[in-house]
Amino acid sequence: MNWFLNLSTTAKVWLIIGAVALIAAVVLCIVFRKKIAKFFRVYKSETKKIVWFPWAQTKKSTVLVWIVLIISALVICLLDLGLGRGLVAILNNIH
Repeated sequence: MNWFLNLSTTAKVWLIIGAVALIAAVVLCIVFRKKIAKFFRVYKSETKKIVWFPWAQTKKSTVLVWIVLIISALVICLLDLGLGRGLVAILNNIH
């Protein structure tokens, strides 16, 4: 118990909060054990119903997304650069 007394106040508070949270989690798991078990059974059966794309199609889709992302980034970059320079040119002509 001497180690607990040597801790800072902040460390003691966090240790107590952690202990209370752990006890609460254990109590909730015991109280709602049947509901939690049912949830995971339903979850498992629902994930088996998911139709996953084949790996080849997933790779193609990923490559396509990256290509569109890069092209979009370049277009936005060029628009930002062009509009920024255009605005500077307009402001320089005003003065």
